[in-house]
Amino acid sequence: MLALHKLLPLIVSPLGLVVGLLILSVVLRRRAPTVLALGILLIGSLPLTGNRLWIALESDYPFRPIASVEKADAVVVLSGTVRSIKTSEGVVTQWGNADRFMAGIDLVKAGKAPLIIFTRGQQPWSNLPPEGEILAQRAISMGVRSDQILLTGIVTNTADEAEEVRTLVEFAGMERLLLVTSAFHMPRAKKIFDRVGIKSIPYPTDFKSSRGNLDWLDFIPSADGLNTTSKAVREFIGRLYYLIKYETESRVVTP
Repeated sequence: MLALHKLLPLIVSPLGLVVGLLILSVVLRRRAPTVLALGILLIGSLPLTGNRLWIALESDYPFRPIASVEKADAVVVLSGTVRSIKTSEGVVTQWGNADRFMAGIDLVKAGKAPLIIFTRGQQPWSNLPPEGEILAQRAISMGVRSDQILLTGIVTNTADEAEEVRTLVEFAGMERLLLVTSAFHMPRAKKIFDRVGIKSIPYPTDFKSSRGNLDWLDFIPSADGLNTTSKAVREFIGRLYYLIKYETESRVVTP
């Protein structure tokens, strides 16, 4: 199931579809698949396309100033902020995106919760340190006390994170959490946390869409435009995956 979850976005991404259609064109010796492939490549490469998709992904949870956020028992920061690489000097941590981490630290320092939970994200094929352990050390270096930090067990996806966080919530007797993740990821994460019975207050961060006026560059295909569109499509597929998964589980449970 994990392999399907990771491979499906690659297969049906714009680039995956283009490659598949070109192979089909060669096998069938027909021009139509090639024309369709070029059309997908052109549209997917427009910065306008990617930005519009991101606006749709982030529309459910707009930006909130910290002052407007309710207090909770803990802040939970979902994984997806750092990457680790092996070097001749050992394992080096690089920020992929620090927004989730910084938002969690800001909430704690603003007194919105006394505790912060980091999820120990790690893929089965990785032998690098789990993300939560790295973030915990960074948080301590920024003035967060070690007794304010909780870590989950090892997790590989958002569903795992929700289950592990629920274990901590039940053990510690917490009632409500501040859920911190990227704005585009929040709708999926909130539904998953709701499903396992966790009462959470969404605090979106890491906004990627640009809502400014259009300019001529938005209509010029680019590699960056294709990358932006591909990432947006990946999130839509992630939402569809969990929708189908939970609908299937409901049908199995309900006679």
